[in-house]
Amino acid sequence: MKKVALVVALLALIVAASGAAVSKDDNEFRRGLKYYNSKNYKEAVRHLKEYTARKPDPAAYYLIGYSLYKLGRFSEADDYFSEAFF
Repeated sequence: MKKVALVVALLALIVAASGAAVSKDDNEFRRGLKYYNSKNYKEAVRHLKEYTARKPDPAAYYLIGYSLYKLGRFSEADDYFSEAFF
């Protein structure tokens, strides 16, 4: 259980760092991150998918995967987690 918590904490740091490094042109990522942080996972997925269509980004794939997981779409979430880590 401690390992899971550590992995989640590390991923949260990576996501936070990537959010800070986003250029001004990446409004979709910022919008997706805003919706993710407000727990509006459906909108987060929509914006983050638009972002990754233009710019593959492991942090965005992770956020999509976690959002889909929270929405109960486990199989689809697994696909995005795989994209984030491979």
